[in-house]
Amino acid sequence: MSGNNNIFKKVWQGLRFGAYHAILLAGAIMFSAPFVWLIGTSFKSPDELYPPSWFPPMPANVVTSPYFGANANELPVQPVDITDDTWEIYLEKGRETVRGKLLTIKDTLPDFIQPYVEEPYLTDFILGSFFRRMPKELWTSGLNDFSSWINSEINSEIVINAYDAIYRRVALGELIVKTWDAETIKIGDAETLKWQLHSDCAKFVPRLEYFNRKGIEVHYDFSKGSHFVVETTADCNISADEFKRLRLSLHGDKSWYSIHAIIDIGGKRFKSVESIYLQYNQWQDCLWQVYSHEDKSIMMKSWYTIKEIGDSPETPKGKMRLKLEIRKTSYPIVLARKAWGNYREVLREVPIIKYTYNSLFLVLMNIIGQVFSASFVAYAFARLRWPGRDYYFILILATLMIPAQVTLVPQFLIWKTFGLYNTLVPLWAGSFFGNAFFIFLLRQFMLSIPKDLEDSALIDGCGYLRIYRHIILPLIKPALATVAIFTFLWVWNDFMGPLIFLTDQEKYPLSLGLFALHALMIWLARFELMMSAAVLMTLPVIALFFFAQRQFIQGITLTGLKG
Repeated sequence: MSGNNNIFKKVWQGLRFGAYHAILLAGAIMFSAPFVWLIGTSFKSPDELYPPSWFPPMPANVVTSPYFGANANELPVQPVDITDDTWEIYLEKGRETVRGKLLTIKDTLPDFIQPYVEEPYLTDFILGSFFRRMPKELWTSGLNDFSSWINSEINSEIVINAYDAIYRRVALGELIVKTWDAETIKIGDAETLKWQLHSDCAKFVPRLEYFNRKGIEVHYDFSKGSHFVVETTADCNISADEFKRLRLSLHGDKSWYSIHAIIDIGGKRFKSVESIYLQYNQWQDCLWQVYSHEDKSIMMKSWYTIKEIGDSPETPKGKMRLKLEIRKTSYPIVLARKAWGNYREVLREVPIIKYTYNSLFLVLMNIIGQVFSASFVAYAFARLRWPGRDYYFILILATLMIPAQVTLVPQFLIWKTFGLYNTLVPLWAGSFFGNAFFIFLLRQFMLSIPKDLEDSALIDGCGYLRIYRHIILPLIKPALATVAIFTFLWVWNDFMGPLIFLTDQEKYPLSLGLFALHALMIWLARFELMMSAAVLMTLPVIALFFFAQRQFIQGITLTGLKG
């Protein structure tokens, strides 16, 4: 009987142990899910945000271009109120109808589209657009009405637009130069620019009709080579000192291959410092700008920097030359570029480094101030005897009940009177006057230190300041670490203080800088960049916890233990 009780007891303990860990694991997963979603979204490109998914799709391993592809939000998506069986029937019928209609109107389509009318991506793209705007009654009226509606909707214009969307290619458009005097000079477009190609693995295909934008397509096959170079020379009668920026309309193919630029203008040669990636399947303006004071400013950077590298004697006077080199890279590097792409854009476009420097400065000064002032005041309350000590300690604790919003206006008026408005001083100087919570925390920790250590030091001739420096401070390191960690978290995430005291964007810490970025990104609908910036701000906090959790937990658990 005793043996059975022992077995039952061990089984019960095992079940209880497993249940506790299952609850902890479930809680960890639940609370980490938003952060996982944040990281996953930071890896996505703008056209991958919908439909929602935890992580973005893998990029294509492009060897030949052009090729066909489509995003998940461009393909047929099952409506939430449609059953699986109904969806399968309508999806198959829709594909059959679209393919039949495409074959019927094949002869009316442009010559370059006709060979691809049976391309699955073309069928699914057209069908997906129809499902998104299909009248709801067609789901119940029958397949014949559904097919008739599709046949009535498909025309050459819809097919051409769908083909343009799934046709992933590299194409070159217009070229524009801008001077420092804000003069804009159109160098040429797809019809007038004379592009030259230096490679056996690529060729030009002009596409001047049917699509919304004209372009010179570059068809390449990297199985025959690892890179190719295209260049054009055109009239441009400006000097190198006048030249500020060059803009090229470029259509990417989502290959994530790199583009390096060399620009000859006004007898000087400029070379790109940063690579441009073929990361979008759409037209985009590639801006190369001469390195200047604007690169050091806090303005949002929409350009890629170029620097002068010497003279360009081979370019005739009154002419400019643009030379582009597109290089193939291995697939692991493509994956790394896609994962790092949004972070690269955030660090390039927004002065994150300047914001981070301001935040680190405020964190450092506040930690120094809180550690010194709180420990010094706590030492006086814990180890020294003086009239009114307990009364003043209660008075300090009472300040914890005063909301920070109540003292915000008086603090603002005080710092403004001192002429320190719009400086970083109000955000760190107050830490040198102590914090009631940290004073209480350190006082309780100091009470756990044996009095004998202090008495021995007094007998040996130590003064109170020397006891504080050589005995108390070394013994309260865990509590000081806790103070430093709390201070780091509070200052790093502080938003209200900088918002009240700062107007100059150059002085913004990361928390307020990201708020300004948030407003801009909402307007531009660049949510993936917002997620990347949020991850960059969160990582230091996570790293601090993992590296300092031992000191943090030890400082909290030992506080209040009195020896």
